[in-house]
Amino acid sequence: MTGPDGLRRRERQTVNVSTVNGSSSMVRFWVRVGVLSAVAFLLMLLEFNVPPFPAFLQYDPSEVPALIGGFAMGPAAGVAAVAGKCLLFLLSGKDEAGLIGTAANFVAGFPLVLVAAWVYAKVRTLNGAVVGLVLGTLVTLVATSLGNYFIFLPAWGITQGRWPMILSTLVPFNAVKGLITSVLTLLLYKRIRGLLR
Repeated sequence: MTGPDGLRRRERQTVNVSTVNGSSSMVRFWVRVGVLSAVAFLLMLLEFNVPPFPAFLQYDPSEVPALIGGFAMGPAAGVAAVAGKCLLFLLSGKDEAGLIGTAANFVAGFPLVLVAAWVYAKVRTLNGAVVGLVLGTLVTLVATSLGNYFIFLPAWGITQGRWPMILSTLVPFNAVKGLITSVLTLLLYKRIRGLLR
């Protein structure tokens, strides 16, 4: 027969095991986010022009690791990976546009990853992933358009003809960027997700 002391001992052991398991889970989570951020940062260095868009608009597949992380580990992991790769890029000095360029990059990646991962967390099927990526791309088009109009284009000294430039060039470019990133994510996710669980 177990007395009060024995019950208390068992409760303490259970709490200790839960605390250790919780701590190790958080360490694994942040290690994986760190790896995803590092991979995404390296992919940022592979930027290239996508014809017929102007040369100053460069595509890189750095949102792909963040999306894969968001699908496998949840929206928080994906968003953390976006923030991590942007911070690494800024600290590396590789971003010629400086803080403004880093902020623009974050605004271009954050909505896509957050919305896509959130939808996929609710509907864990191929259709859920596709719908999440489509909605994420649409939200990104709105976020980048508003960000460019009110913040980024004025910061770069462009104060006239902002909406025509946004609608004729930036929106189509971001739509193509979202499409390429979504296709790459769908092709790679099943092959990589096991490494993140």
